[in-house]
Amino acid sequence: MIEFKNDFAWSVSRDATFRKCPRMYYYHYYGSWGGWDIDADDRTRTIYILKQLQNRQMWAGKKVHECIENTLKNIQDGIKVNEEKAIEDTLDVMRNEFKSSIAKRYLIDPKTCALFEHEYELPVTNTEWKNNADHVVVCLKLFFDSNVYKDILQLSSKQWLEVEQFSSFFYKDIKIYAVFDFAYRNSDEVIIYDWKTGKEENDKHKLQLACYGLFATKKWEIKPEHVKLMEFYLSSSKQNEYNFSEFDLDNIQKHIWSSIGEMQNKLDDPQANIASEDRFLCSENKQICQYCNYLKICSK
Repeated sequence: MIEFKNDFAWSVSRDATFRKCPRMYYYHYYGSWGGWDIDADDRTRTIYILKQLQNRQMWAGKKVHECIENTLKNIQDGIKVNEEKAIEDTLDVMRNEFKSSIAKRYLIDPKTCALFEHEYELPVTNTEWKNNADHVVVCLKLFFDSNVYKDILQLSSKQWLEVEQFSSFFYKDIKIYAVFDFAYRNSDEVIIYDWKTGKEENDKHKLQLACYGLFATKKWEIKPEHVKLMEFYLSSSKQNEYNFSEFDLDNIQKHIWSSIGEMQNKLDDPQANIASEDRFLCSENKQICQYCNYLKICSK
């Protein structure tokens, strides 16, 4: 049996969780570790189950990304895509996942759909659930009708680089994770797309794009001025375009290294990546607590 090791790593999502609430960060990356094992203690198992929770907006965004990912991978493999069927198939998946979640099947099989609203029995109307599904349809229809999609269809196989690939690079011996929604070559440029289903959050998204740019320069050995970063807001068709050379690379790297330092300072043993719950304090922001996956086990 393969033994997994909980090595320290950094990503934009880890940074966001840590800044939102250190205790949430602990549960997500340490307290849940090993909870998949049949021999895990009850609390670790519970934390692992709670880690899988997603609210309905996150769930909708994930389904949009999955549909686009599957579509692009089919195109890459030369498989003809029926866009209307792709949307209907996505809705079918959502219907089945909704039924599974409301029945709380995830308590037995944590990798099945687990919705925050069902775990904490929040009052969500049928109209709100329908609006959530409608949002998915709008995002996908706008994507399939977009010039971006039409341009992708014209790419040669040699131009494709990555589609939703879980990748990493090293910065000062620390592993940095990044997942590109889509990346391709255009002459001497690398173009990286980030699909967005929610609202604009410039600071958060710029950091994410910066990590994509850093990754591109290292993986494909390309100069910053030849990396183009694209945000595509799927619910409105709005696009933001950036050249990586315009980013303040020094400040970005300082932010990453500072964030790494703050995280490791909380550890009992940074080299072994060992953490204790009581060293990761809870946020004082009660609004964060209201929507935290770990409500039912957090001492606060």
